[in-house]
Amino acid sequence: MAIIPCWCGDPEEGERVLKPVREFGPPLMDAVQLIPFPQQQSMLDDAFPNGNQNYWKSTFVRDFSDAAIDILVDHANRAPSPLSMIVIEFYGGAASRIGPEETAFAQRQADYDVGILAQWPDRADTDQNVAWTRAVFDALQPHASGAFLLNFLDQEEDAVIRASFGRNYERLVQLKRKYDPDNFFRQNHNVRPS
Repeated sequence: MAIIPCWCGDPEEGERVLKPVREFGPPLMDAVQLIPFPQQQSMLDDAFPNGNQNYWKSTFVRDFSDAAIDILVDHANRAPSPLSMIVIEFYGGAASRIGPEETAFAQRQADYDVGILAQWPDRADTDQNVAWTRAVFDALQPHASGAFLLNFLDQEEDAVIRASFGRNYERLVQLKRKYDPDNFFRQNHNVRPS
């Protein structure tokens, strides 16, 4: 298990906030330090080398009940690849102080995003790794909020993309109609102009 904190603010206050986490038990490694944001943003890039196969899904969970935690532990222990991981990101705090309609990113409630990141080197293992990812996702649905984080999604159907943008979707469609009516910019989780 790894904890990757990011404190954007006064370093002394960050030290105070992180103190209970750092004193919880003896870690294998404590590399928390002041670093530039671009370094924070790219620090995990080497964990996903070119050539490996990847299949990711994501869902927001309102809170972590014992049942939700049990699901994650059970499925993590059954991952077919040792390169796979389950990432839990907290989206409360500063992100929740901005209104959902103020940017395209609508998921500003105090939820947790669960990223299910399957990774494996051999294409022959694709079916079992995709199945594992989908099984974790499906098992979490009773605890899910119905919202999704685009960063951890693969090629998804329109309904998932709409849910990811929430109430902002129709406003984004209007912007797309105005600035990209031919849908030139479509190599993403596409908001269609119509």
